[in-house]
Amino acid sequence: MKPTTLILFALALNAAAFDITVAEKDHVDISNGGKVVARLMMANDLSTPEKHHETYKPYLHVFDASGATRLTKGPGFNFTHHRGIFLGFSKISYGGKSYDRWHMKGGDQVVTKVEPGNSSFTAAIDWQGDTKDAFLTEERRFTFSTPAKPFYLGIDMTSAIKPVSGEAEMSGDPEHAGAQFRPSELVDTKTTTYIFPGENIDAHKVKDLPWAAEVFAVEGKTFTVLILNHPDNPKDTATSAYRDYGRFGMFPKGKATAEAPFKLHYQWLVAEGDVRDAAVFQKAWNAFAGKNEPVPTLTIKGSEQPKPKKEK
Repeated sequence: MKPTTLILFALALNAAAFDITVAEKDHVDISNGGKVVARLMMANDLSTPEKHHETYKPYLHVFDASGATRLTKGPGFNFTHHRGIFLGFSKISYGGKSYDRWHMKGGDQVVTKVEPGNSSFTAAIDWQGDTKDAFLTEERRFTFSTPAKPFYLGIDMTSAIKPVSGEAEMSGDPEHAGAQFRPSELVDTKTTTYIFPGENIDAHKVKDLPWAAEVFAVEGKTFTVLILNHPDNPKDTATSAYRDYGRFGMFPKGKATAEAPFKLHYQWLVAEGDVRDAAVFQKAWNAFAGKNEPVPTLTIKGSEQPKPKKEK
């Protein structure tokens, strides 16, 4: 490689790099070109019941490319435990007991350490049991990238969860477990739309979809989010993608030991605008998964709307 080419390559790498700024025990900012495009919320404030409720688990906010519009929901509003990009399970079996770390009943997810990297960071997270002591520990790594257009942001997440001793079983159901994305409380519930690979796909029934996409509107702007399901993830994974308020994601289940952690790998790609391009979606998954699968037909479905209330 010529010196000039090396210089241009280095400049390209620098231009693509994301700045990681850690505000200890509060948040991690991910910036691109001086704009905050994502933010990990990781405080765990026990000073009041209200503060505790707001900070009982970490989650990742996502913003538009300008950093001005928040795409994701925080605490409160409809289903307060749905927050940004988050990970949880409503039925965790451990030591003869069952724990709910989806609704966060009886214990928190606490970030104990953050290690910044190159356009990435790794968070050590304690999953509390009956006390403030952890019964599960997790290493959750986020890596950020600028994908090919039409996407402006790529968010790669790997997670390794293991019990402090013995064995844990991670479970729940598609509505109350897994890796999920929850749009802003300001989402237009009438226009939320889901896209799946294949013909006549029913997300309530199909398993192990390679990807799913959602088109939604927030504050007058339309966005598309694509979730990519890595082929190394647990099999028999369900896809939850039909709610009008936009919470969607993947529900895997399985067992974990200290020697064999419960491992997950997902990627979210975010675009401004309405993207319904099978070739774009499949190309992204092929690159993520190291595959060369053909472009599928698409199933496009509007979200399931609440049933009208019967007149009394």
